[in-house]
Amino acid sequence: MIEAYLLILARNGKSMNLANKLMKMHYVKKIDMTQGEYDLIAEIEAKNELKLDNIVHKNIEKLGDVQLISPLIVRH
Repeated sequence: MIEAYLLILARNGKSMNLANKLMKMHYVKKIDMTQGEYDLIAEIEAKNELKLDNIVHKNIEKLGDVQLISPLIVRH
């Protein structure tokens, strides 16, 4: 399993809406709202880097409220 943090910039005024959508996804383990350059930090798990890439590009980016995602893969 791969763990990653996604630093997410939401569209203006859509942070809470996006956080609620993300929490319904089974691979999202935790969401924190932040102040600063990014609006949310999502902790996710995937089977491998290919699955992680699919989660980011085929699922999360298509939610509509996402402006930018910066993934950080956790290395143990």
